[in-house]
Amino acid sequence: MTTIVKHKEMGKRYCLLGAGFGIFQSSKPNIFLGNLMADVEEGEYALVCVCNSKREIFWLEATQVTVNSQPNR
Repeated sequence: MTTIVKHKEMGKRYCLLGAGFGIFQSSKPNIFLGNLMADVEEGEYALVCVCNSKREIFWLEATQVTVNSQPNR
């Protein structure tokens, strides 16, 4: 069974292929203390993999889509 999701802002419908979770962390040396007090940036993303009608595959943030209960026929 195909799961259809709808983009909240644009209203476009996509076929849901899967889901993923991304985590990142990066650090850069501090100007004064170097690596002892590095500036750290980190985050996480819940993503869904979707396909459009042109069979193009791409990722969207999970918060940007809702599951559509009735597929567009």
